[in-house]
Amino acid sequence: MKILMINQPMSNRGDESAHKGLIRAILKAMPNVRITVVRVGMNPDTIRQFGVDDENVEYVNLPLIRGYLRFAKLGLQKGMYFLWRVHPTHRKIRTLMLASDIVLSAPGGICMGGFQNWEHLFLLKMAQRIGKKLVYYGRSFGPFPETTKLNRCFKKHSVDMLHYFSFLSVRDKKTESIAKDLGVSYVPTVDSAFLDLPRVEIPKELLNRIDADPYVVFVPNELIWHYAFRGKLSKTELLEFYREILSLIKDKMPNRKIVMLPQTYNQTTPNGNDINFFKEFEAYLKDPSIIVAPDTYNSDIQQSVIAKADLVVGARYHSIIFAINNNVPFVALSYEHKISGILETLGKLDCMVDISTALFSVEGRKRAVEDFEGRICLTHKDDFVQNKAREMSKACFDKFVLFLNGLKK
Repeated sequence: MKILMINQPMSNRGDESAHKGLIRAILKAMPNVRITVVRVGMNPDTIRQFGVDDENVEYVNLPLIRGYLRFAKLGLQKGMYFLWRVHPTHRKIRTLMLASDIVLSAPGGICMGGFQNWEHLFLLKMAQRIGKKLVYYGRSFGPFPETTKLNRCFKKHSVDMLHYFSFLSVRDKKTESIAKDLGVSYVPTVDSAFLDLPRVEIPKELLNRIDADPYVVFVPNELIWHYAFRGKLSKTELLEFYREILSLIKDKMPNRKIVMLPQTYNQTTPNGNDINFFKEFEAYLKDPSIIVAPDTYNSDIQQSVIAKADLVVGARYHSIIFAINNNVPFVALSYEHKISGILETLGKLDCMVDISTALFSVEGRKRAVEDFEGRICLTHKDDFVQNKAREMSKACFDKFVLFLNGLKK
């Protein structure tokens, strides 16, 4: 069987872990499968760091030719689908789709929702227009704003695609609720990272800095890049909020070093790379207990680091996924529904502080800090939740394999 994977988010260690989890599980279940992952205009070093090294997996990085995204948008927004046969990159993607048995949209975040990623939607629509079986695996989606004409256009195409998918799995309760409201059939799941539990050696350069001391992993998020926070929160206000959170960590768990693991890397904008914000935060505090890890550590290394931590505090979705996967106590700083959704699914909302609107005022930030202080005192290992996440992930994957095997008959 030939699978073409599209819409793979890259330059993010969390998306990398979901990618590796799903790819490795497919290869194990179907040894003769051939998987092609297609991206456009990607940094080759990102693919090198990100990819699964296996003879049955190929990464195709098409050149970014002028007009690629413009033609994609015009097709969707103006119905000018003939442009998709004109542009050379579009034609190459179409050829890859036609040569595949199935098109699989990779696990990831809410590209079909608040971020309105038109390239993401274009690739789905192209598969539909040539009649390919299409899988949307382990995704969050929504909400779908309708304020502008483009909002409504994006929602219309998105809902159409949601009803077209041959196999749809949803990774959080909030997205499940949206699917139910839209009358869309789906298979519930959790993040695809739970399909895999990697164990690799922690690099010596980091071990030497930790020096065998106990540590907490802290993964803040710059947030002012996010559509819900842009223009509503200043950098100084955010840094001060995180300073108070870190102060409580050090107060409740003294004599721990603080390891910060960058989730994003090789982004096209400097403020898109976590390590720049982490170093700014380190300079803001001038705290020698803080260790900012290099952003070259892959997701397998990051999970191995987290597995040995005493606590994880994260405002990045996958920092919390990694904590659950490795049964490490955690407190999640939830800034959008993909975090609250997965914790609702797993029954761990007691380990979450909702900061989705709290940071917009002095009073809200104060309440969030107080809430965090209460949550950190309740953290503990939870075998039940770790096993539940793995079992849910496997149950969905087993249904997916049955679906794939059905296509071969």
